[in-house]
Amino acid sequence: SGLRRRGTEKGRSTGPMSTHPIDIVIPWVDGSDPVWQADHAKYRASKSADNHPARYREWGLFRYWFRGIEQNAPWVRKVHLLTYGHLPAWLEPDHPKLHIVNHRDFIPEEYLPTFSSHTIELNMHRIPDLAEHFLYFNDDVYLMKPSQPEDFFRDGLPRDTAVMGVIKNNDTANFMPYIMLNMMALVNMSFDKRSVIRQNFGKWFYPGYGKGLLYNLYLLPWGDFTGFRNYHSCVSFCKSTLEEVWDRFPEVLDATCRHKFRDRADVNQYLFRYWQLASGRFAPKKPDSTYLTIGKQSESEVERLLRGGKYRVVCVNDDPMDFDFDTERQQLVDIFQRTFPQTSAFERS
Repeated sequence: SGLRRRGTEKGRSTGPMSTHPIDIVIPWVDGSDPVWQADHAKYRASKSADNHPARYREWGLFRYWFRGIEQNAPWVRKVHLLTYGHLPAWLEPDHPKLHIVNHRDFIPEEYLPTFSSHTIELNMHRIPDLAEHFLYFNDDVYLMKPSQPEDFFRDGLPRDTAVMGVIKNNDTANFMPYIMLNMMALVNMSFDKRSVIRQNFGKWFYPGYGKGLLYNLYLLPWGDFTGFRNYHSCVSFCKSTLEEVWDRFPEVLDATCRHKFRDRADVNQYLFRYWQLASGRFAPKKPDSTYLTIGKQSESEVERLLRGGKYRVVCVNDDPMDFDFDTERQQLVDIFQRTFPQTSAFERS
């Protein structure tokens, strides 16, 4: 086995896709909410924390996320909307597929209040009535093309792209490389890389990976995993994977959840994805997403990426950068309105 110190392997499922309902989990925060702001102001972030306003600001684009789901994934069983307590004024809370979940409904009390996406992500398996098979979206990740369940799960296995990478850092202010290293330590403590790849060779050298195959070939001689390529897309998860990792590393996940803000000592939901890759409990797929950073691309380039039809999933990332917020926001609203002009049933009539 590739597992050095084997945990349980519960939740492995096979069979036709139609037997597996698929849910979506989507967290959302409105950093302009005065109640949220008052609670947020009670806590001071450490020097190693990430508490930039860009992490919480509201772009007015969330209705288009719902339009994309209704138009492109009508087969989804439930959308679990995770919220601090506030909701968009336009949202129809009684939509039969919508499950509004307050943080206190699933996050243990000792971790609340939290202003860290990591705490929210690490506790997703505790959401009441969450299906075993679910897609995790951030609210800046949009489903842009008509999709089928088989695009995300095959024979009960999450579909993913197993491409190795190298964790890099070019600035001591960078936040994510530290978190990635924390998670790779846990993966390499738990799995033997050579055994993993030998037992799942066809999943690591799947022709659909394209140039990703060169990364895997180049990094094959390294004794341990040096990292995995992240795609800023929605992620297909089995709920039992989260339960398994909690069983294995309760102290590590607990320590992350006790940080009020994201911290470079943390782990995050990518750990669950890496666990699925290293355990071989995934079905390979061709990369089908792209990523753009607000303020870096021209309006025409943004429109091409969002409306060009090439990518199933597009991440519209808000990084701490200097740009005119109101101008960029209006441009994005206009593009999304052209892309998804039809009001969804998730919006109040």
